[in-house]
Amino acid sequence: MTSKKFAGHEKAAAKINYYEDGSMELVSYKTVVATVDPEGWVHLNGLYSMTTIKHIGWFARLIGTDYHTLKGLMVDHKDMNLNTGEVVDWE
Repeated sequence: MTSKKFAGHEKAAAKINYYEDGSMELVSYKTVVATVDPEGWVHLNGLYSMTTIKHIGWFARLIGTDYHTLKGLMVDHKDMNLNTGEVVDWE
């Protein structure tokens, strides 16, 4: 696993963990907030604090989407595949 801070936000309490299998996760403070699995499925675990919402926004742009899309998925209990655009209900 490799951990990196957001470029331009190195002092923020957030990081991205990258794994050898191609998956990644957003960690805000010490909480895993969002994940992307090796097949490209993104899952948001919650919205949390205002600061964590900023972290989610940075993460969303990093993976090629936006905060409002991820928020809508979480509220509707859905996941999205970043590669295909497919949206499915949480299992």
